[in-house]
Amino acid sequence: MKISWNGIAGVVCSFLLMMACSSPEEVAQSHLQKGKDFFEKGEFDKALLELKTSNQSSDKNPEVYYFMALLDEKNNNFKSMRQNLIRTLELDPAMLQARLKLGKLDILFGESDKALAEADSILTLDEGNTDAQAIKASVYLKQEKRDQAEEIVDSILKSVPDNIDALSIKAQLHYEKNEVDQALALIDKALEKDNKNLPLRLFKIKLNGRDNVDKTEEGYKELIRLYPYVNNFKLSLASIYSMTDKLDAAEALLREVVEKSDDKLEPEIVLIEFFNAKEKNRVVDEYQSMLSRHQGQSKIILELARWMLGAGYVPEAKKGLQQVIDIEKESNAGLTARTILAEIALADKQYDEAENSINEILNANSEFIQANLLKARLFLVKNKTDESIELLNRLVWGKTNIDDVYSLLGQAYLIKQDRKQADKSFKQALEANPANLTAFDYIYGGYIAAGQKETARQLLERALAKMPNQALFLTSKAELDISEKKWDDAQQVVQRLALFSKEKAVPVYLQANILKGRGKYPEAIALYEKILQQFPNHLKSMISLVESYEALKHREAAISFLENHHFKYPDDLNSVGVLSDLYMADKDVVKTNKLLADQLKRTPKAISLYLAKARIETIMNKDVGAAKNVFLRALEVNKDDPQLLTALAGLYEQTNEGEKARKVYEQLLAKNPEANLAANNLASLLIESGDIEQGMKLAVRFKESENPYFQDTYAWGLIKTGSTAEGLKILESLVLKEPKLPEFRYHLGVAHFNTGNRATAITELKQAISLSDKQKRQFSGKDNAEKILKELEASSGK
Repeated sequence: MKISWNGIAGVVCSFLLMMACSSPEEVAQSHLQKGKDFFEKGEFDKALLELKTSNQSSDKNPEVYYFMALLDEKNNNFKSMRQNLIRTLELDPAMLQARLKLGKLDILFGESDKALAEADSILTLDEGNTDAQAIKASVYLKQEKRDQAEEIVDSILKSVPDNIDALSIKAQLHYEKNEVDQALALIDKALEKDNKNLPLRLFKIKLNGRDNVDKTEEGYKELIRLYPYVNNFKLSLASIYSMTDKLDAAEALLREVVEKSDDKLEPEIVLIEFFNAKEKNRVVDEYQSMLSRHQGQSKIILELARWMLGAGYVPEAKKGLQQVIDIEKESNAGLTARTILAEIALADKQYDEAENSINEILNANSEFIQANLLKARLFLVKNKTDESIELLNRLVWGKTNIDDVYSLLGQAYLIKQDRKQADKSFKQALEANPANLTAFDYIYGGYIAAGQKETARQLLERALAKMPNQALFLTSKAELDISEKKWDDAQQVVQRLALFSKEKAVPVYLQANILKGRGKYPEAIALYEKILQQFPNHLKSMISLVESYEALKHREAAISFLENHHFKYPDDLNSVGVLSDLYMADKDVVKTNKLLADQLKRTPKAISLYLAKARIETIMNKDVGAAKNVFLRALEVNKDDPQLLTALAGLYEQTNEGEKARKVYEQLLAKNPEANLAANNLASLLIESGDIEQGMKLAVRFKESENPYFQDTYAWGLIKTGSTAEGLKILESLVLKEPKLPEFRYHLGVAHFNTGNRATAITELKQAISLSDKQKRQFSGKDNAEKILKELEASSGK
């Protein structure tokens, strides 16, 4: 039927008149009701639109914010959900359901006190509210107040036997007591009431993941059936298939994710990463297939080529990059591809080609950030560090690719040995991009080395949030979880890592470490042996295997395995090292000496063997000088080796042959003026022998050093030259960092003695001597420490 303009106008006018007759509150209520109706039907996008429209008409209705919070909950957007719940309760403090949900979120965000406050507020209004009681029990469980948690939970279950929260907490309590069967029974009971409860299903998988791979598989299959559009569950199942060598099943699942992802790149990258980890011979064909499928889609081709380059498939990556250049010419994508080709030339040391390419790109677009970054890297390669830093500092102001700029700045400052600026730059890179690999590796490693595990974990969580499949991050998390005995968390990470690790041994080794940590030594040993069959020189697996046998008190089995392993792989030095340690643990010096001597006949240039042989000669002859001939013989076949020369110089110092030690250190520094260990040892030797001026010329380089031993040398030189106040300040800070080193205590005692602080001098000198005796090791200056202490005690009447 044809509708005239007049008819349309009439309808519009009628609508406008109707709206004009409604107050903003009535319009808001109308949209709220529609939003609620759509929510009940599961049409969440439409519900959100109606709720937002309602809020525009009137922002004072608590129900609008509450239902928006429920939508946030559906999308796992918990930060927004929390804000909406807070606003709900500002408008209606008595809305108990909102307060309950907020209390549960407080637990999720680790704010136990707030969760308890919410629960108490509810219980003030509704004394028998079991959900509020369950919140309190959850908090007590997190606070390790298990008895209080259990008392509340048992009380809830008496009145409501199928209360899901109470059953879940009770299951957790059983789990913490290692009562897995009881925990599983309670979870199954809760699932009878709420079959689609995701946290319960994940908890059940976690429990089954300890010992039962088949049930873990079934758990993920059920999750996929219940939540068919959640790809993470499919990836988790594919990881388990991968760990158990069901590669066809893993591939089929990953291909299903690709097919249902509407040309999204990430699932394809996951698939090709899987092949790279498990069947490298299929990577190139799969890549070619992807290129064909995405013909003309230059952005996708560029990212696939980037991945191939990162995985080491350089010729194939070049082909993809050339396709992008052919399509895009001098657009940003085309220039990016050209820059990556220049980067490949730089990596291949084709410096002229790289420089020409960079200049051509910058002629096309002087502001192109990737080319400028590559130019800065070229400066570093050519030892033009200052020019690189100058360029990078200019790029910082551009605010583009800022994490890569800061990361390269960090590397430049490391070259200049300016660790403070390097630290600052790497941290700035991570602020811009928590997943910057270079910056992460440096900063995370520093936190771990310093024992700051909680800070390291926060850094790691931010990185994984950005790149959840990155092998470095997954490996780091598994290692951190294992170190903190978080076995279940580590297990889940290792399962995921099985899909993405290029090194096949890594997930197997980590899995073995989990088994070892849980006391399942035979199972761990079997995995370590499996790794050593494929990678015969994998030192960590050898050591862990020995530790597992030692835990079972089966040292003879460890020795037997390593003897057979050494027989099969006679040139592997790691097995010789571990086996010699085992022989020494049995105090079998003769057997150890023979093993090392025989191996030196096979591998006469092996430095580590000479160092071990020197130690054995010292023990057998009960004379440190017996090692001298070993080092001299080693240097005949390893001329000027710095490790051997340093060991020989140290030996000369121990045998009071200071002039010989000095000549060796000077020889080392003539070959490598940047050899800090040799410079420190020579400086220390010169200062102690009275040639203080020459010693300080060497030691001054350590004024800002982060190495406490090097700083001590510099501080001791200051004391010897009369700059006691400056030296004292350094030594006091060193003793705070390293309180159990007798040398530091001795030097500090002398410094206080020089300033007339006799009481503190006595304390420090006593500490130095006491530490030396407890540690059963001498230190240079001990005789002098005893002499000064004796004089001080005599003069003070003690």
